[in-house]
Order: sequence, then structure tokens, then C-alpha cells
Amino acid sequence: MMKMDQGRLFVIHAGTHKTASSYIQSRMAKNRDHLERAGVLLRYPGASGRKHKPLSRALQKGNWPVWRRYLRALPKSSPLVLISGEQFTQPLACPDRCSTLTDLLATEGFRLQVVFFLRDQADYINARFVHSTRRLYHHQSFAEYVSLQLSQERKHIYDYNALFSALIDNRDVASTFFPYGSQFGDPFERLMELLDRSAPPSGWRPADPNKGNVQPGCRGVWLAQQIGKRLEQLGVSGRSLRNTGGVVRRIAQEEGWQADRYCGFDDQSAAHVFESFADSNAAFAERAWNCSWRDRMPAVAMRRLEYQPPSNGLERQRLEALVDRALFDLARHSRPLARVLASSKSQLASSRSVPSRHR
Repeated sequence: MMKMDQGRLFVIHAGTHKTASSYIQSRMAKNRDHLERAGVLLRYPGASGRKHKPLSRALQKGNWPVWRRYLRALPKSSPLVLISGEQFTQPLACPDRCSTLTDLLATEGFRLQVVFFLRDQADYINARFVHSTRRLYHHQSFAEYVSLQLSQERKHIYDYNALFSALIDNRDVASTFFPYGSQFGDPFERLMELLDRSAPPSGWRPADPNKGNVQPGCRGVWLAQQIGKRLEQLGVSGRSLRNTGGVVRRIAQEEGWQADRYCGFDDQSAAHVFESFADSNAAFAERAWNCSWRDRMPAVAMRRLEYQPPSNGLERQRLEALVDRALFDLARHSRPLARVLASSKSQLASSRSVPSRHR
């Protein structure tokens, strides 16, 4: 629970990635009026809507005029300001950026409090795989993806002791690290408990229905991989397209695929990941929680669940038709993809119109 006797507080909920940040932000916005009556100010910069991304981008780039304008516009009477964005994780972990921000906040009478939610690494890798596949960032197999995440190029993302070392040691910043998972309770309500803010008599308002942690399911992951492969064949990068995640999610919802949540790990392969981070996790837990890692972060039971489609038949035809539908949905927002699809369709029709020669 946060103590309120040391001046004004500036609280940043900073993710991490795939720990219900959108859900938390939706509940913050839905309960904004009650929070402000309780002394928690929510203010969004400029014309950003209900997002704090301009502040995370400015922190990442060291664009301090953006922060000065934002801070100077805040009412001087506000005892606690709350902002949120998973994009704050990396810049806050950078000592230079965090130090400058702390100094800047101090000029306005604020102390900095940062709050993170953390997943067990195997669970985190699985969640990131589903997310990045659904967004068409790649179409790797799960084994290929895990191998890349455990390489020296990417492993630092999951090494909490190294990532948060400077923050843990920074006495000018109060850092809170919550283990993330359904067994720990609602993340928004845990954040409110930390801030010592109680629900109104009618209860906290729920988040928008589309802001929950909804997977596309095993079939949705397969669908996204097939779309990615087709895009590669067409010479189009999935990262260049708009609304990529929405296309797969919409089809998965229509088909009712979400209940069969994708999991690429079993207990044995998840244990291998745990061993890769065991020393780092032990050091982090001792420094951040004064206990062992498993005292705060119980092992997540893993049961591999992946979709293997039939090689032919009506179900396969229907799935391929959904891939085609997704490509044409994506092409509505991409002229290059629309041109490639039109050309491909024309070539296919032309090849079919040429009669075969018979000897």
C-alpha cells in the first residue's frame, strides 16, 4: 500500500507487455470520475484520446519539452497523477532516461512510483508468440520462436534482474512488481489497492468488452500463420499492413475459437525455460520481494495445445477460404496488397483458361 505523506505522487503503470495493460487502461478511463473524486488525476496529453503513448514516446526519445508541457498543465492541487502504458517499460529501465524524468517531476513537486506486472517467462514467451503471430509479424513455428527468444539477441527481454536492476537500486523511485496471472486477482483492482483507493458503493465499472485478454485460440494461431505464409509468397510484409490483429481476432470471435487457448509448451519444455532464468529470477526475487521466485510466482501448469488441420476435405477447404477472406480484408487498407492479389487472381484465371494439350 502506498504512503501518501511525502508530497505529490506521479504513478506510472508501465506494463509489462501482455499483462492486461489495455484492460487496466479501459477500467481507468471508465472509472475516471470516481478516481478523480478520490484524488487520483487522469490526464491524457494533447489530442491522444485515452492514451499516454505520446509520453512514452517522448521518454524513449528524450523529448523533454513534451513532458514539461504535460506537467505544467496539471492542476497544482492534484496529490496523485496516474498514467499507464506498457511502452514505458524499456525507457524507465534506462538509467539516464529515468534519472532525467525523476528530476523533471521533482521540479513540479512529484515523487515517482512505477508499477509493473510480470509473467513467468514460459508463460510470457507463449503470450508474446500468440500476439506476434496474430499481428502477422512472423509465421515461425513455436519451436523456432522459442529458440529465438532464448538467444542472446532476445533473452534480455525476459531477464528481469538485468532489465530492472537500475530501478531496484534507485532510491528516488518506488518500484512495485506484481506477479501477473488470474490466480492473483484482477490487475486493475490490485493497482487500486496499491494506491489505497476503494471501489465506489456501486463497484468499479467494468472494462470495454473488447479489452479483455482474449486469445484467438489454436485455430486462430494456425490461421494467422497461414496468412503470414501467403503474404510472404506474395512478397508483402505483414508488418507493413494495418489492422492485422483485428482481422484474425474478428474471424476467431465469429468462429468461436477463443476457448481453446493456444499453448506451445508442456511442463517439460516450460521447465527448460525456467532453468534458463533460474539464477536471474532468484536474484531478482531476493532484491525486489525479499523471498524466492516461486514464493511469489508459482509455476504455471502447461499443457501443449496446438491445432493440426486435416490435409484435405471440407474443413480444410473452409479454413483456406478463411485465409482468402482475411487477405482480402487486409487488402482494403493496403493498395500494394490489393494490387498483388488482383494480379495473382488474374494470373490464376488466365492459367485456368488455357486448354491443356492432348497428344
